[in-house]
Amino acid sequence: MRKYFFLILICLFAINSYSQENATIKPEKNVVHGSFGTFILFFQGQITYDRLLVSKPEDFFKSYYLTAKGGRHAYLDFSGSRSGSGYLTSLGLTALTGSGKNHFEIGFGLGYFSETNDENPDEDFSDDSRFFPQISIGYRKQSANGFMFRTGIGVAEWAYVGFGYSF
Repeated sequence: MRKYFFLILICLFAINSYSQENATIKPEKNVVHGSFGTFILFFQGQITYDRLLVSKPEDFFKSYYLTAKGGRHAYLDFSGSRSGSGYLTSLGLTALTGSGKNHFEIGFGLGYFSETNDENPDEDFSDDSRFFPQISIGYRKQSANGFMFRTGIGVAEWAYVGFGYSF
């Protein structure tokens, strides 16, 4: 019995095992995506273009993108007063963690809101146009075949979900 135990012990220590390396997906230089967000009475839809600025595989944030957004914001107001609807544009920076296809993303920048009045287009709302901080935090899945999915929360994006393509 001792001989068998000794033989099994030698076999266990002599077996070489190999594991596969964690696949690293090279970040794409361009990403185009659309998103839709909501927060009870607020709604937004945006088209976004991300351009890779820096890729640092050894850092916590692996990729940094310059982000330009444009879209529409709507506020449902049943009182008949100003609508709170208008156009959004923003320019910022988005940082991604992770070297595979799953990423934590954080974005910040400066946005501009231009309020419009759909019921009375002649009324001037130029005094209600303003700059605002654009901040978002979320999850991004960016696969090697180009498909991109993102979701999270942010200022002016609210609780958002988006799809896009990276190339």
